[in-house]
Amino acid sequence: MTKTDIIIIGSGLGGLEVALMMAKEGKKVLVLERQHQAGGCMQSYRRGRLSLDTGLHYVGGLEPGGQLHDAFASLGLMKLPWQQMDEDCFEEIHIAGQKFCWPQGKKAFINAMKNYFPNEEKGLDLFGELLDCSDELWLQKTNAWDYLTSIISDPLLLQVLSAPATCKMELRKETLPLFTYVHGIAPFIESSWRLAADGNVLVSCLVEQIRAYGGDVLTDKEVVSLKEMDGRITLAVCADGSSYEAEYFVSNAHPAVTCSLVGDSALMKKVFRRRMSMQPNTFGIFTLHLQLRSGSLPYFNQNKHVFTESDCWDMAVDKSLSVKGIMISARIPDRGENVVNIDILTPMLWEVVGEYAGSKLFHRPKAYREMKASVAQQCLALAETVIPGLGEMVLKSWSSTPLSYRDYNLTPNGSAFGFRKDYANPMMTIVSPRTQIPNLFMTGQSLMLHGLHGVTMTAAYTCQELNKNIISE
Repeated sequence: MTKTDIIIIGSGLGGLEVALMMAKEGKKVLVLERQHQAGGCMQSYRRGRLSLDTGLHYVGGLEPGGQLHDAFASLGLMKLPWQQMDEDCFEEIHIAGQKFCWPQGKKAFINAMKNYFPNEEKGLDLFGELLDCSDELWLQKTNAWDYLTSIISDPLLLQVLSAPATCKMELRKETLPLFTYVHGIAPFIESSWRLAADGNVLVSCLVEQIRAYGGDVLTDKEVVSLKEMDGRITLAVCADGSSYEAEYFVSNAHPAVTCSLVGDSALMKKVFRRRMSMQPNTFGIFTLHLQLRSGSLPYFNQNKHVFTESDCWDMAVDKSLSVKGIMISARIPDRGENVVNIDILTPMLWEVVGEYAGSKLFHRPKAYREMKASVAQQCLALAETVIPGLGEMVLKSWSSTPLSYRDYNLTPNGSAFGFRKDYANPMMTIVSPRTQIPNLFMTGQSLMLHGLHGVTMTAAYTCQELNKNIISE
């Protein structure tokens, strides 16, 4: 058995980024992925000749000097075919019978909001200042809703400033930290971009570079246990009976899953395990993928957010199966000017699908399929209010729920964004990459921040902590 420097468990974005960062530093890395293909939520899947994205819809902060530009450049990702979204209106918001546009660039954005809400000039100036202080620690201990309502008095403006966040984070008035809110919108206001390809192109770019630097990514390698000896993890054991030895291990799995892999470790305390297993997770996402008839809809270079109610902070689909708001995202056409496929997303609570948790992929009960059809129909009907005749353009459709995400990515409760962050208890909900086992580390969206921006920041932090440990030893 050849010993590797670092084994990474899981090939989601965070796992691949950690692998590449460490490979570029001369470490021999090996990524073990349970699925047939790498990528986690970044991957795309095929239905016939159509490629459908599971998690990649747009990215913020890729302009030179932007929050994500340098990190993506160092990872070789800036060479991908990024296309900037409409600078005058990258987010189109339909709420309370009105339409609002978010332009790119902080100055342009604040000026646009002042034109819509001239009586809120002072509050919007403060909001603009907020966008520039995303890394200040006080944001972690401040409730997002309380802060926004302290500077903004117009209830409609509060919703307009929140609407694009509904499918990027869990808007929960009781718990959401201002830190999470700001990081979820500020990079996109800087600049917003779509990839003129599917998510597999991004994944393949990272995998190819890992291999170019001497590492490897193995699929169909489900890690079922991590063996400990003398206070260190020594082996990753896979479901097929194979095992892999390394000096250090990094888990890109959900922290609760990571704890379950370790088994009975004397070093990993019960209180830590309990915390990882009991920490509330964010809601999931229902996604409706639509394949459109050729030439039926011109491409639109912005996201469309549509709401049936005026409060977008309370819109997740619950057992009532009522869809209160959606985000519509179009894939950049491979050729021509017409859309081939679009995604419609809406938040969904686990309680909607929890009763079907014992079922298996492709063998769900009739009631589950009927539930999906009902939600899909409502999503399509709401989308038709801003894209008239959309239903007649649809050639085929597919949908996924939090249950799908749980089964593909082992995310507890099909959570879209990992652990729910709580401004009142940041030390409990922001998780260190270090574990109580000195050579076992974690990365991924549950630790600090979610999304491409948050996961990339977290991956860099994981590598920093890992290097500290390597140097000290």
